Amino acid sequence: MTKMTTYSKYIDPYINKILNNEIEHCKEQELMINNIIIPTLEREDVYIDEKKIEDGLSLQKYFPYKLIEWEVFLFALIIGVFFDNGDIVFNDIRMIVGRGSGKNGFMSYLSFYFLSPYHGIRGYNIDLLANSEDQAKTTFKDVYEIVKEPFDKSHETILKKNFHATKEEITGIKTKSVLRFNTSSKRGKDSKRTGCIIFDEKHEYVDVANMNTLTSGLGKVRHGRRITITTNGHVRGGVLDRELDQAKDILKEYNPSNRTLIFWCRIEDEKEWDDPTKWIKAIPSLNDFPELKGTIQKEVIDMPHNMDYFPEFMAKRMNFPIGNKELEVATWNDILAANKPLIDLTGLDCVGGVDYAKTNDFVACCLVFRVDKVYYVLHHTFVCIKSRDLPGIKAPLSEWVKMGQLTFVDDVEVSPEYVTNWFYEMGSKYNILKISIDNFRYSILNSTFKNIGFDAFERKNIKLTRPNDIIKVAPIINSVFINHNFAWGEVSENGINPIMCWYTNNTKKVEKNGNMTYEKIEPNYRKTDGFMALVNAMTLADEIEEKPKLMFLDPITI
Repeated sequence: MTKMTTYSKYIDPYINKILNNEIEHCKEQELMINNIIIPTLEREDVYIDEKKIEDGLSLQKYFPYKLIEWEVFLFALIIGVFFDNGDIVFNDIRMIVGRGSGKNGFMSYLSFYFLSPYHGIRGYNIDLLANSEDQAKTTFKDVYEIVKEPFDKSHETILKKNFHATKEEITGIKTKSVLRFNTSSKRGKDSKRTGCIIFDEKHEYVDVANMNTLTSGLGKVRHGRRITITTNGHVRGGVLDRELDQAKDILKEYNPSNRTLIFWCRIEDEKEWDDPTKWIKAIPSLNDFPELKGTIQKEVIDMPHNMDYFPEFMAKRMNFPIGNKELEVATWNDILAANKPLIDLTGLDCVGGVDYAKTNDFVACCLVFRVDKVYYVLHHTFVCIKSRDLPGIKAPLSEWVKMGQLTFVDDVEVSPEYVTNWFYEMGSKYNILKISIDNFRYSILNSTFKNIGFDAFERKNIKLTRPNDIIKVAPIINSVFINHNFAWGEVSENGINPIMCWYTNNTKKVEKNGNMTYEKIEPNYRKTDGFMALVNAMTLADEIEEKPKLMFLDPITI
C-alpha cells in the first residue's frame, strides 16, 4: 500500500519516496522519518512556515546549481519548522553522507540564506569549522564567489546592496550577520554572538577545545543552530564516533524532548560496495550526478589493482569504515569490545609492561591480570611537556589527565622514578610477578627498579622484551581481541577507555620474514606507547596462573 504524507510540498516528496521504497536507502533513513520527523510534524504545538521555506528557496537564482530533493527536504526542516512560541524545532542537525553528495554546496546555500534578509535575524553570525584552514575555507569561498563574482551579471547590483565580502568575512548588510571560518585546533575569533556553527568533516576531529569555545556562544542569539555535515573516516574514538553512538540512541524511538535531526546515509553491508544499485544509500545525490556515478564505477573496476584505496573508498564513499584489515591490530568493533568494566583485582597475580623508548616524550606502564580467560588491563601514561610532538597531537590529552589516565611531567624528561613509583604504588594493591621492559632504556630502568624489589639478574623478575618475544605473542593478542577477551575499563562518560583505544588504533601489524610484529602507523603524532606497554606485559602472560570463575554447587538436600 502506498503511503502518502501531506505536511509540506517541500518535505513530503522525499518522505514518500523513502516510505514507499522508491529509492534504495539505509535503515537510518526510515528511522529518521518514523521516529523523528513524522512524530514531530504531527504535534499540535509545531507548525511549518511554508512562506519562509519558499522565500529561502527563491535564493537559488543566485547560485549556478539548484538544490536537489534531499537538500530541499533538509533545508525546509532546518529553516521552516517551528514551535508555536516561534522557536525553531531542530537546533542540532547532523548529516553524515558519502563523498560526492554535494555537502559543500549545501553548506554554502545554508550560509548564504542565514546572511540574507529572508532569514532576518540581526547579528546571526555563522562560524564554519573544519580540521584544516583549507577545508574551512571551501564553503566560505563558494559564498564569496556568489557575492563577488555572480554567474549571472544581472544580480550584481542586488548582491552588492545586500552583502559585503572580504577574504576573511562576509557580512549580510541588513542583518549585520557575519560568515567566517575557523579550524578545530585554533581558537575561534569570537564566541560571544554565534548564531550557527557548521562543523565540516567532523570525522577528522579529535580535540574538542575550539568546538566548545564556539558552542559556548550559542543561546545568545535567537534560533541558534549546530550543524554537522561530514563523511565518515578513519579517526576512531574521536568526536564523530561519540556522536554516531548518540545518533543511534536518538533514532531508536521518538523522544518529545529531542531537537536533533539525524540524516545518515550509508551502505549496510560490506558486500554492497560493488553494487551500483546500493551506492545511493550512501550518496543520496548519486542519481542527480551521472558523472559521479561514472567516477565511482571506475574506482570499483580499478579496485583489484588498487586495494590500498579500499578502506578509503569504504569510509568516505560508502560511509562504512572497515579499517585496513591487512594492517590494523584489531577492528574498531573489537577494540571497542575491550571497553568492559574492571572487576576487583585486589591481591591478584599480574605482570607488568613498560614502553620507555623516549624519555622526553610519552612513557607508558601497564599491568595485565588473567581471570577466566579475560585479560584485565591497568595502565598509565606519563607525558613530558617538552615533547616536540605535542603541538601536532590531535588527542584530548588534558581530558585524559582529568580521567586519571595520564600525567604531564613538567621537566626535560620523564625520569625512571615516575615509572618505578607507579609500579611501587600498584604493588601495594596487586601481586606483580614480573615486569617486561622494552630494549631502549632497559639498563636505566633496571637499576631504578632494584629500589622497589625488581631486578633482572638477582631476583630475575625483570625481563627484556626482545623482538622474538613480540613475534610469539602477536597471534595470542590477535586471538584475545577477536574473542573479546581484553578488558581495560570504562573511564569516560560514553563508556570507553579513550587513551587505550587511541593507542591501539594508532598501531599497525607488519609482516617481516613471515612473522608478525607491530609498528606505528604515523611516526610522530599517533602514539603507540600504551599498546606497546601492553604487548610487553603480554609476553609474560603465561606466568600468571589463571583464576577460574567461582562455581557454586547446588545445595545438598537430605
